[in-house]
Amino acid sequence: MPDQNDFWDELLTYVEARSVIPVVGPDLVIVDHDGRREPYYRLLTRQLAARLKLPDPGPDATFDRVLGTYLAMPGSRRQSVYRELGDLAGKLSVAIPEPLLQLAGIRDLNLYVSFCTDNLLAQAINAARFGGRAETRELWFNPSEAGDLPDGSGDGPVVYGLFGKISVLPKYVVAEEDELEWVTALQIPEKRPERLFDELGRNHLLFLGCRFPDWLARFILRTTKNGKLSAERGFSEYLIDADAESDSTLVTFLTTFSRETQVLELDPVAFVTELARRWQQRQGSDAAAAAPEPGPMPETMPPGSLFISYASEDRPAALKLAAELQAAGLPVWLDREQLDWGSDYTARIQLAIQQCALFVPVLSGTAEHRTGFFRKEWSWASERSLDFTGSSLAFLCPLLIDDTAVFTSTEIPASFKSVHIEKAPGGSLQPQQAEVIVKAFNAMRARLQGK
Repeated sequence: MPDQNDFWDELLTYVEARSVIPVVGPDLVIVDHDGRREPYYRLLTRQLAARLKLPDPGPDATFDRVLGTYLAMPGSRRQSVYRELGDLAGKLSVAIPEPLLQLAGIRDLNLYVSFCTDNLLAQAINAARFGGRAETRELWFNPSEAGDLPDGSGDGPVVYGLFGKISVLPKYVVAEEDELEWVTALQIPEKRPERLFDELGRNHLLFLGCRFPDWLARFILRTTKNGKLSAERGFSEYLIDADAESDSTLVTFLTTFSRETQVLELDPVAFVTELARRWQQRQGSDAAAAAPEPGPMPETMPPGSLFISYASEDRPAALKLAAELQAAGLPVWLDREQLDWGSDYTARIQLAIQQCALFVPVLSGTAEHRTGFFRKEWSWASERSLDFTGSSLAFLCPLLIDDTAVFTSTEIPASFKSVHIEKAPGGSLQPQQAEVIVKAFNAMRARLQGK
């Protein structure tokens, strides 16, 4: 690796000039699920094998291995793999991976190219920049429905999925054979997304977690450069790969024929953390953007939502929590204005608490020593929690936003202290905390829907 300071200075200068396009691969999509931290696609692979009634494919499972095993069985149908995988991905709830949130927080990055088929990167950008609102434009390529960047796409963030979007239809990449078809289709003029490749050709490319077979890596680099690898064009490719040295043939080839390509043997997850830290450090106070607010909410809470209750002084933390929980995919509702409009308002809030799937009281020193309408909400929620006495369901999910000693306080309802209380300083949740809340919400909502 070149001198670290020189390297970071070079890369960050290009980032600040808005001349870097991140190219995101599966190794950057690391999720926490059932107390286990692993690549999202490895988790999907194991669960797909179970869906197809195959033996456990082991810790290093790949879609190729599972697909090959399945297709060797009599009566197997390839479209069944897409159907099961698409249905599985649609139902599998995971918190947004932290590496994607860190990358999304670098606001000088606006066009992202992805070799993943999920939409977690777009979710991360929406969470980091728009309070969970779906403001990021998502585009996908597949050989039968070629799409391109819009002409004059503006300044909003765009995620372009080169390997399609996961669904129950065979319109995305699963195995290496699909990768070959997709990359081959990109060479066909009438299918090639020209505006996208124009952008790739006149910017620096940062490949993160894109571990491909040697042949595919060469093919993809040649495609994105839109010319001979040995031709100098004034723009670099940075390949971040923890196992770069293990692929010595590729590294030798690139260092010989592609002088503008730098292969860095670094863990992509750690690299993104350092990139985000250094970018924020260079931005100074300008990087400390206001906490995102949640997206629009109806005046009346839709039944089955997650209800956040808070004292008015804790509104900033409550809004931050709402934005983060929305980003985790939950239908969140809270009263933004907290105006007591009389009996109609009281009845509406009371009904909301009766119909919500999860009640999240925001605990703090301020709330501990205050009276207000939120106290009524706490009382109604405590009363409803009795309906779930003795069950495994969690209706109350208190979140503590400061260091208040809630368990010795006489001002915090006993029902809140009888359940697990998560700490969310200032309204910030860790990914694993969001996952716990998602699981509790899904379990309760399934019960309410009679499943």
